[in-house]
Amino acid sequence: MENKKVAELISENLKSIYGYAFARLYSKDDVDDLTSEIVYEVLRSSDKIKDDHAFWAFVWKVAENTFRKFIKQKERRNVFLPLPEENSESDTVMSPEDELVKAESKDENLMLLRRELSLLSQTHRNVCVSFYFQNKSCAEIAKEQNISLEMVKYHLFKTRQLLKEGFGMERQYGEKSYNPAKFEFITIFSGQFNREYRNLFTRKLPGNILHSAYYTPLTIRELSVELGVSTVYMEDEVALLEKYNLLTALPGGKYQTNLVIFTADYTQDFYLKAKERCTDRIGKILKRTKGILPEIRKIGFRGSSIEENRLLWPLLWQIMRRGSAEYDKNLSDSSPDEIYSGATGINYGTDYDESGFDTEKLAIKEYGCDAFAGYAGINGDYAAAFVDFGVLPKMCMYSFNDAPFKDSLLNGKDDYIVLTKKEHAQIEALLCDQTTEMANLYAELKAIAVDLMKNHAPKSTLPIVEKIIGKTLFFRTVGFIGKCAVDSGILTVPADEKPIAIFAYEVCDGEKQNASSDILSKGCQ
Repeated sequence: MENKKVAELISENLKSIYGYAFARLYSKDDVDDLTSEIVYEVLRSSDKIKDDHAFWAFVWKVAENTFRKFIKQKERRNVFLPLPEENSESDTVMSPEDELVKAESKDENLMLLRRELSLLSQTHRNVCVSFYFQNKSCAEIAKEQNISLEMVKYHLFKTRQLLKEGFGMERQYGEKSYNPAKFEFITIFSGQFNREYRNLFTRKLPGNILHSAYYTPLTIRELSVELGVSTVYMEDEVALLEKYNLLTALPGGKYQTNLVIFTADYTQDFYLKAKERCTDRIGKILKRTKGILPEIRKIGFRGSSIEENRLLWPLLWQIMRRGSAEYDKNLSDSSPDEIYSGATGINYGTDYDESGFDTEKLAIKEYGCDAFAGYAGINGDYAAAFVDFGVLPKMCMYSFNDAPFKDSLLNGKDDYIVLTKKEHAQIEALLCDQTTEMANLYAELKAIAVDLMKNHAPKSTLPIVEKIIGKTLFFRTVGFIGKCAVDSGILTVPADEKPIAIFAYEVCDGEKQNASSDILSKGCQ
């Protein structure tokens, strides 16, 4: 039936609907409210009425359902704990509608009470539980909590208000209560190891707190609803994050994340904006490197005769490593921050999964990097410098297929670059110009990244954006540069199943003593 026709019928028969409500309720305000709700529900569902003959059957069915829903909501609004001065046994005679839902609402109200108690702050919760459930006097509570008697009564009054308000609410937990964000916390630090600090992010809850409070400051109560976790547990987690300066306490009991999060949207925008410039620049660096390959081969290092593509991949990695070191020297603020007593470094987060992301939209797997190492000990004489570019098949990554490289190195084969200290220094000298070009490219990528992040990050993080991007740029663009190298057409992905972006070099005494100190891999920097 058309909505206009239904509205006309309601208007003509409004007294009948009002009489239905009046026969069941005693308060004029309640009667008016129920009448309005019945009219609203009938109009909202008018498309279900077939014709005029079905009108009244439909109206009375809607009225009955609306009445029962109205009574339940009223019951929720009216259930609350008495104040200390009130008698918990009320002499008020229950109305018929209250009697109607008394039995069925008893269990529901208990559930609601527990829900609302779980969302109270620690002080409100402690006072409430002590008074109503442990039967302690206000004076006893004041002494235990080390607060005045008046404050105890205030907390009880405030608790009563919060519970009454909460009973009338249809709370909906946030999506993260059942679908946690794919948040990964990454720390690059040096100094004393702190198990409490590192273990924060072996669990989902701390990271999802940071993710939830990133753009909008939230109270512990709001975090509890968003994550579906009682405040009694949330308080400890928030306290730990605040202790390590990962959350900042704001006025009004709110908290906001003090961390730059590299979101999937930001990362996509960065790749799309930077890839053309990076591809062109990497292509020029590789062309220049190809031009001096004869001079590099003349050094006579082991593996100097390998084919061009297999020689260029590890040379690109060497240029990137040395270019990053040169770029770092030019950073305006390169001093590390104190993460906790005994350790300095930087922290950041990501909210996407490189292995499971929509690669058609972002190709983040190809632009990613599974692992890379400035130093990975092999034996007492040699170490490996390698990178597992995401654009490479897994069998061409050292972390997944190290046997061919180790076999070549240990059995005197010439399938890979193997450098003495002198040969290593000679190659670095020949690649000096390319290293400088790479350092300049990193500076350009940083400018793009900072400009984009200012549009993606909350204002609260803007003071730390430039420093965090500056110090993380190398780690976050390793895979990106590898993909750009392939896109330039200078390098190709090999058809064989052997690691490619890797070389071995003689280690110094200090490196022998710290056989794995310089290893860097995704997620544990």
